[in-house]
Amino acid sequence: MFLMVLSSGAQDLTSSPYSRFGIGDIFTKSYGRSQAMGGLGIGLRSDRDLNMINPASLTRMDSLTFLFEVGMLDKATFFRTEDQKSFSNNIGFSYMAMGFPITKWWASSVGILPLSGVDYAFSDTELNPQIGEIQSDFSGDGGVSNFFIAQSFKPVKYISLGLNFSYLFGPINHSKSLRFPSDSLFFSTHARNSVIVGDIHMSYGLQADIPLKNDYFLTLGGIFENESSLKTESRKLVYNSGQGVVDTLLYIIDEENSIVLPTSWGAGFSFGKKNKFTLGLDYNQQNWANSEFVGQKDSLGNSQELIIGIEYIPDAFSPIRYSKRVRYRAGVHYSKSYLQLRGAQLKEFGINFGVGLPVSMDKFPKKHTINLSAEIGKRGTIKNGLISEYYGLFTVQLNLHDFWFRKRQYN
Repeated sequence: MFLMVLSSGAQDLTSSPYSRFGIGDIFTKSYGRSQAMGGLGIGLRSDRDLNMINPASLTRMDSLTFLFEVGMLDKATFFRTEDQKSFSNNIGFSYMAMGFPITKWWASSVGILPLSGVDYAFSDTELNPQIGEIQSDFSGDGGVSNFFIAQSFKPVKYISLGLNFSYLFGPINHSKSLRFPSDSLFFSTHARNSVIVGDIHMSYGLQADIPLKNDYFLTLGGIFENESSLKTESRKLVYNSGQGVVDTLLYIIDEENSIVLPTSWGAGFSFGKKNKFTLGLDYNQQNWANSEFVGQKDSLGNSQELIIGIEYIPDAFSPIRYSKRVRYRAGVHYSKSYLQLRGAQLKEFGINFGVGLPVSMDKFPKKHTINLSAEIGKRGTIKNGLISEYYGLFTVQLNLHDFWFRKRQYN
């Protein structure tokens, strides 16, 4: 008999049993505008939105602009196996970032967002005729966070370069137990493996912004991350318990371990008309097959992702009808995830849609926006004893726009 027990966390962003592999569930770097467009971002530029997918986009900000963004999400997931069903709901922090220009050709951004999450718990019970029920418990929690400082430079007209300096940190914990009946002569055995990540990571971006006639534009973009080894401290604890006795069998601290993140790259473009519409496509690839987690290879394969997104504004400057100033967005994404289990690479498909709602907070014209987005999708399969996940994701992001060095007038 196989029993799944899934928690409904208030701050954790995942409750997936697939988060037990690698560094856990890997979250996208999607921001407010991008989230509703399927995760599009490699070729996107904007003077009113931050782009954490491609740091080269920051030079699009006006020289007097200051941007601040914060986001929250709510994810509901329905889990299904061949004979069981379960449900979880997760609410938590999505990201926080701010961006500002330094010169006309140099802009910067700083922020924090989750890179991955681990949160699972399940049990397997076996009936032994001589001993009784023997229960195997598996659980995990934690994840890796990303504190980043991005720099963007415009060395020549129409070309922007980006550099993202990240500090990745956080604990990843995995536990397993073999439990015997309380009246048994056998002791239960428990093992806990903890990995604490703390190291720097670099990524790069490039964009070519090509203006066309009649306010049309074309932007080409690329991103790249080289393979990097993150320093970790790992701890392993094994102990027995039973009949009122706890006996430590093993406790090891190793400060020389590492997690190897793979080489990854992506390319994309966006085409559109200023203040009217934007259509774009992204392709991403990460070479996880050769990556290592604390000296061991996991059930990982190379991941691929294709994204298509669109944004449409009926009339960005309509003085009367608010609905015409709203930015309407939609997108789709399809991916082969980095998880390769029982001979199958997990696939994911999602449909996104949302709006950017302009907000005026004072008489001085600004570009405050509330971004709302929703996503429905599926990951995995029930074949070969695996699990299908059907999910719905709702996100809210607040985008605040201000002006630097503005002279105030007093009567």
